Amino acid sequence: MDWFKKIENWCKLIVWSGFSVILFSSLYVNTSLFFPFIVTKTLAFNISVEIMLVAFLILSFKDSNYKIKITSATILFFLYLIASFVSSFLGDNFYHSFWSNNERSEGLLLYIHLFAFLVIASSFFRQLKDWLIVFDIFVAASTVVALVALGQFLELPWLMASSGGERLAGTIGNAGYMAGYLIFGVFWALLLFVYRKNVYLKYYYASIVPLFIFVIINTQTRGGIVALVLSSFVFLMYLIFYYFKQNKLVKNILIGFLVVLLLGIVFLFANKNQAFVSEDPLLSRVTDFSFKSNTVETRLWTWQSAWSGFKERPILGWGQENFYQPFNKYFNPNIYRKATSVAWFDRAHNIIFDRLLTGGIIGLALYLSFLFVPYFYFWKYFLTKEKDSIKDKYLILIIFSLVMMAYFLQNLFIFESLVIYIPLFLTLAFVSLFNPSIKWEVINKPIVKKVLVVLAVVFIMPAIYFFNLKPLQANMDLAKALDSPKFSADQRLDLIKDVLSSSTAGNQEYRLQLFNFFNRLLESGFKDQAVIVDFVNLLEIELNKQVVENPNRTMNNLVLIRFNNFMFNSTKQIKYYNSNVDLFKKISVLSPNRQHIYYESGYGDFYVANYYRDQGQEDVAKEYYKLAIEKFEKALSLNLNNLESYRQLSMILIYSGSNNDRIKELWSDLDKLDEMVYAGLNPVPTLSQLLNTAATAKNYDIVKFFADKLIEIDPNNPEFHIQSALALAGLGRDQEAILEAQKLLEFGEEYKEQVNDFIKRVKNGEFK
Repeated sequence: MDWFKKIENWCKLIVWSGFSVILFSSLYVNTSLFFPFIVTKTLAFNISVEIMLVAFLILSFKDSNYKIKITSATILFFLYLIASFVSSFLGDNFYHSFWSNNERSEGLLLYIHLFAFLVIASSFFRQLKDWLIVFDIFVAASTVVALVALGQFLELPWLMASSGGERLAGTIGNAGYMAGYLIFGVFWALLLFVYRKNVYLKYYYASIVPLFIFVIINTQTRGGIVALVLSSFVFLMYLIFYYFKQNKLVKNILIGFLVVLLLGIVFLFANKNQAFVSEDPLLSRVTDFSFKSNTVETRLWTWQSAWSGFKERPILGWGQENFYQPFNKYFNPNIYRKATSVAWFDRAHNIIFDRLLTGGIIGLALYLSFLFVPYFYFWKYFLTKEKDSIKDKYLILIIFSLVMMAYFLQNLFIFESLVIYIPLFLTLAFVSLFNPSIKWEVINKPIVKKVLVVLAVVFIMPAIYFFNLKPLQANMDLAKALDSPKFSADQRLDLIKDVLSSSTAGNQEYRLQLFNFFNRLLESGFKDQAVIVDFVNLLEIELNKQVVENPNRTMNNLVLIRFNNFMFNSTKQIKYYNSNVDLFKKISVLSPNRQHIYYESGYGDFYVANYYRDQGQEDVAKEYYKLAIEKFEKALSLNLNNLESYRQLSMILIYSGSNNDRIKELWSDLDKLDEMVYAGLNPVPTLSQLLNTAATAKNYDIVKFFADKLIEIDPNNPEFHIQSALALAGLGRDQEAILEAQKLLEFGEEYKEQVNDFIKRVKNGEFK
């Protein structure tokens, strides 16, 4: 008997330890990993759940007090999981749906672990006192996370800087996730303040709530701040009109605080165009709720793409992790405003559209049921009990309802991650404590439990290895290859070969990283041809594998087109261009409105045109130049407010030596240019680049055109007058060139010698 008791105690210890590891996982960051904020936490969660599951099943088999509990939450999430498997199986890439990638780590594999986590939490913690310990552990972890964020705010030199810049991200790594995570901490700390008797603990809870709120506000996450403000408003109303309705002093203080809060919000929004608001990064961001702001517009366009994708597959959707397919198919070209625009989304940034697209109407209905049906029974439990042994029962009801309200509101503007899933699933497991259990005795029969224990014990080590350790090793090796300065280029290549040969789910990401690394290597001036050839050979094999494995991913095809363009330029082998012709036919169906595909394919036509021109076959070259120009014109037509498309088309027109009138037409209207330039985007560098390109091509007519435009924008820049004078000289307009050069004398005596030399050279005919 003692032996069995020891086993039970060890199992309990393992489960408690597992939950502690998971609750503190928000702090885990391993910079030696690729995506260190996400992957570290996910591996800790998965391994902990797998070990906990074995321990819990053994405990459940030995102790009848730990029966597997079946609630509305476990049933509904199980049904959602089944629906997700079906929709993913019917989707285009079940492998990706199951594994996801390092950046998100939110495939079906994570959902399986979340389901096990939910079952263990619902079945293991049966009393309120146990749950209070769980909340205490979470709040303790949240406090450390918030303190790290505070240190980032204070710019402590020995602390890692926030990955969000001015937006605090702490050890979470994403400001939006940080806000959603700490909202749970705010309300659970308030709950503990009421239930814990120790006065020092009460001081602790009372002090960390303002800290959490401060950090949430400084994440500058509008969805999180709105969720916090609205849920706090409801909570204050509850305190004023119910909890403290008999205490006039406290009630009046709270009313005063509420009035000041509301007046403060009204004041900020009323003065949002004033300098003290508009020039402050935090205040300007949280008061910017205009439908014309870049972020809001992008969200709305993304939701439109999601809605179009839903209408194509309304019942079961596209499958887990497949948002990118309908997003690319129904891509709104207005999203791509400039070269630095974020235009590759794998989430809708909205809980409704994300679930609707990946799981269809069935998936959305099941997920919303999973969130809210347990709350129906939660409310019913408290409202139908006239007497209850739980102190301040309505406080529990309100706090946990507001937690769900805040979660849902924030996720109308962002998407989930593991650090938010953990407190969310704990919330639903706790709410299920007050839900009726479903009597399904089969699952708790000794023979069934014995089978489950045996299966768990048999599969625990393979699961830990294949689901966690093997992907971890590949991830670490890739990070070494990309970032470690102690490895030479050929050693990095060997590491990447080992990573890819391990055939983990991360290969789709790793091949793209290999391509990006190769580009950086060439840009750095690397000259070792033997190593370059090895890189090229590996890339040719792997990027073609990439397309075979996931043929309907626009990015995969686009990168292969880009690589083939590089190979054609390097080898002049027409097979690479022909391959791109086939790829473009496919990709123009996958994403017909994405400008990038026309850029890359157009450059392929342009490179072939240059080849034939160098061979003296001008007529053939003209046909390919025509194809290239047509594609860049198409890219421009998709969004006439995209400065990048104007630049790209102009470059091609200049290099192909055709149609100066079209170039002038593109840039003739400075008022239109001002309208299409978004805040913070300066057109001068683009116009200067085009001027220099035209100078290289000796197209002096266009050099003069852009020089005049630049002078019109900035007449006090002497460099633009120099370019104008050179262009006039190149055009043979000597007298005008001399007059333009003489204008430089107005900028100072230091230009006198340069002007005199230029005039002398013009008169000598050096520019003719």
